[in-house]
Amino acid sequence: MKYLFLPVTVLGALLLPGCVSFDPAEAREDQTLQFSHTLEMRAQDYLTRPLTLDDCLRIAMTNNYDIRLAELGKLIGSFDTQLAFSAFLPQVSASVNYLSYRKDPVQTSKNYAYGSGDLGWSVFMPSTWFLYDAAKHAQEAAALAADYTRQTIVLQTTAAFYDVRVQEDLCRACEQQVKAATQTADRVQGLAEEGYARPWERDQALQIKEAREAELASARRQLVVLKGNLLQLLGFSPLAPVELSAEDEPLEPFDADDETLVLTALSVHPSLSIADRQVVIGESQVREAFCNFLPTLRLFGTWSFTGNDVMSVPANNLSAGFAGAWNIFSGFANHARYKTAKAEREKSELAREQIFLSIMASVVSAHAAVLDAAADAALTRRAYEVAVGKAEDLDARAREGLTPINEALDAAAERDTAQNAWLRSAYRERVARANLELAMGITLIPEPARPEEFRAAPEDAPAEDAPAEDAPATDA
Repeated sequence: MKYLFLPVTVLGALLLPGCVSFDPAEAREDQTLQFSHTLEMRAQDYLTRPLTLDDCLRIAMTNNYDIRLAELGKLIGSFDTQLAFSAFLPQVSASVNYLSYRKDPVQTSKNYAYGSGDLGWSVFMPSTWFLYDAAKHAQEAAALAADYTRQTIVLQTTAAFYDVRVQEDLCRACEQQVKAATQTADRVQGLAEEGYARPWERDQALQIKEAREAELASARRQLVVLKGNLLQLLGFSPLAPVELSAEDEPLEPFDADDETLVLTALSVHPSLSIADRQVVIGESQVREAFCNFLPTLRLFGTWSFTGNDVMSVPANNLSAGFAGAWNIFSGFANHARYKTAKAEREKSELAREQIFLSIMASVVSAHAAVLDAAADAALTRRAYEVAVGKAEDLDARAREGLTPINEALDAAAERDTAQNAWLRSAYRERVARANLELAMGITLIPEPARPEEFRAAPEDAPAEDAPAEDAPATDA
């Protein structure tokens, strides 16, 4: 018994560090601190200057979690392919044992040794080929899915970027509207005190001022929300400070018909490529199910060794040969699997046809959205210009006493509403074009960003007291 105590003690000492206690509150606190630090360091690496749309897209290619998960899925697909390929390789196993004991203290110890080695190699097993072929196509489909995920993130990031830009423009417009409404309310208040304006006109001017202040507060809160959505897509904390650049590339003229766009989409769309591979995988599964009716052959070899102090010559044994198996009858299970595989193949073919039609409809719808967005932007801009002219004319006539004050106030409110509508539609065409590119499957995937590209060089940093050369002029 005393000889058994030492090995058990050593084994327990080795296993004891593996028993880890888990405190949920402490684990949550540690993870929160660690991840918060990671987000902070990430923001310090990238959020060092105003970001352009291209900057945001490249950062998303690096930090977005959906893209990183898709990359892991592609990596797992490569491992599955390697696992399927291992079926073609021989399987080798070996074991060695040694035993020494002494029954009587007077006698010498007895030693026993024995070992074995096994080799197995599938010579004829056609199902392994189809399993390997299906795994290869699944790996290619995972790679295509990862690329399509990148295209989707490009669209989402583009939309989130312009949502923030629109909201920033709305905030600036609301600030000017609050300033103008305050001046108008003060002027009407003075006119009411002198008897040149009615009390309800004074109240109307005050109500417009309060409404503009409420709109400004709501716009600022919404800007925080939209910036949080953009930061989440970029892999940052929604609370991180971020500034966007106001520089935009001009839109190129867009002239294409539905038929051309649809034909382009059907030739390059990743979803159809993925569906094609699903059909091939279904065909491989049908052939694999058919292989269940065929016999299999296997090459094997076994070597064993036994030796002890009693035997004068150790025993060595070596055997090798072929082994075959043929499943004659399995209660129609193989037949049912074969019919199931054929139905799954037909299902994948129907799914591909459904995707085919869905892409055609999506391209037509996205193309119409681009044309509608361009027309809507032109109309809302024209409506704003008309509203500005009307408001200026009625304001001037109201100051001369030729028009009631309430008409001038109503015209100012219409002008503000038209301005907000125009700002909301200003970037809609850009987002619609990005949506059309995704519907066609031709979205360009930018290169991932590197932190060193966003670190400003010390010699390029402006002096603290020197004003920036391109700083926009502020209103007096």
